[in-house]
Amino acid sequence: MNQRIEYALASEFGPSSEIIDLKKFASEAIALSHSVQNLQVDPVSIAQECSVADIQSSLTGVWNSPMLSAYLYRSHDIAIASLHGSTSRLAKTRKRSAVTSEPYKELGDVQQLRANLDSIPLASWKLMSDAALFTRPPRNADYNTLTAIKTSDTDMDTSSDGIDSQVLITFTTHFKVQWRSSVLSKSSQHILMASQTLGDLFEVMPCVSNESPEELVEHGKVVGYKETNGMHGSSGCVIVINGLAYGDGLNEEDYADKLIQHLKITKSTSAIKKARTTMHDTTLSSLSLQINVPYWLLHQGNCEHFIVIDQIRLKHSKDPVTGYPLTLYQAPASLDLCQACTKIPAVWSIVGDVRLEASPCLLCGPCWQSMGEPTNEDEEVVVLPLPKYKLW
Repeated sequence: MNQRIEYALASEFGPSSEIIDLKKFASEAIALSHSVQNLQVDPVSIAQECSVADIQSSLTGVWNSPMLSAYLYRSHDIAIASLHGSTSRLAKTRKRSAVTSEPYKELGDVQQLRANLDSIPLASWKLMSDAALFTRPPRNADYNTLTAIKTSDTDMDTSSDGIDSQVLITFTTHFKVQWRSSVLSKSSQHILMASQTLGDLFEVMPCVSNESPEELVEHGKVVGYKETNGMHGSSGCVIVINGLAYGDGLNEEDYADKLIQHLKITKSTSAIKKARTTMHDTTLSSLSLQINVPYWLLHQGNCEHFIVIDQIRLKHSKDPVTGYPLTLYQAPASLDLCQACTKIPAVWSIVGDVRLEASPCLLCGPCWQSMGEPTNEDEEVVVLPLPKYKLW
């Protein structure tokens, strides 16, 4: 697929749902749930009818066999390479390796598996030529740094039996990539209860801009930075939902006021108005929201995010009772390479060193060590460690 079209499709949302009044949804969904529970049904017969144990056992048997699973991987790579033909450099490599490698010796079990797959009557089972438009190499956003659901350390009582706490909302956050402002990339996914606030959503969102150290200014000049361990919070925030700007209310003039003032100065035709409540006082249940519609969020001066609702549902008996907001997904942070060797990720930010071509300059450990300490004692060189990331 053409990369321009691919990035455009990845940055689009929709189709959007109708406007959902969360309070009305909660009351109607709970009433419907109670009426379904009162029906005389046999759960054993339903479980037997919906059972997929036969399919599960066959799939488990195939994937537990190294020989059969290797055959499936190899067949998939060959099929993808043949779909792309000579249009992709990656496809060329895969196709060349598939052709030049030694012939695969199929044993009896492999032949039986291939025969079973070929006999599937479903027409869409095999990859058609049009499938090339929907295949691509994995991106950074396709990986999840979380190995388990991450709970939040909050003092809020999330075990309440109120109606609002029985509704769960799944949010996905997106950000603009550095190399093209029109392209969006997924950054995280969270589950909140309808009884929680927009502020709770903002506080749980990870963002690398929150890790920028605070500047130490003397006489109008930056003389250093405060070292921080992890994210230190944001200097302000505003989120726009249904034409209303919700600020954080932490200052007398918050981001919502500044946004309205900016729209007036630029003579914008946008009809955005400041909301009566702040984001920390606005519960999700008090809003009318839409699924697959991006809501705009701004913080740290010029860091923009788009928040999209993926799902609104009732809480299930197997859902966690406490620990909300939950974090289901968090994309790996893009690490900057060393500006000297351009081979490994940088770990130091060097400010004010005249020997370097830029200030600040990002260097890896070996490159900074090989340079040695500055020889000019009059230089005010600041060495700041970059944030470290780990799997959860």
